[in-house]
Amino acid sequence: MCLRGDNPGFLRLHGALDVGLFSVYVQGDGLEAAAEAAFVRQSFNWRAFLFGPAWLVFNRLWAGLAVWIIAYIFLLACAATIVSAGASLLIALAVQVLLGLEASALSEAKLGRQGYRLAGIITAPALEAAESRFYRHAERRAGAPGTRTSDLEAGRDL
Repeated sequence: MCLRGDNPGFLRLHGALDVGLFSVYVQGDGLEAAAEAAFVRQSFNWRAFLFGPAWLVFNRLWAGLAVWIIAYIFLLACAATIVSAGASLLIALAVQVLLGLEASALSEAKLGRQGYRLAGIITAPALEAAESRFYRHAERRAGAPGTRTSDLEAGRDL
């Protein structure tokens, strides 16, 4: 860890907690496939947690939206007869936390259905840094004879 003074008057603690994990998905092989790569950050998704159904609609995750609606209809039915209002609130919060935790997995499943495959896993502090690192690596690998994007699989030279 080191202290970094990017902003005047402020010191920011910069270390291991400032790094994110990104899964990179591509369709096909070669540099053209790498140019259309999709990056999914592996972390809790606050937008999915706070705006559940809107996030699901925005990302066109229709099956997830159907499950969310069914869960809340069931919760409303139970709240009126079986469980108390406090318990209903805790269950609703648990559903939203689960959505925030599983948002990355839902996005990855959608990419898999669209024909994307995992090309690599990258650690970087932000999406821009992850993209830069992936594309630099893809360009280097494209220069090597007989190399395909599938050679950029998880854990290999990233």
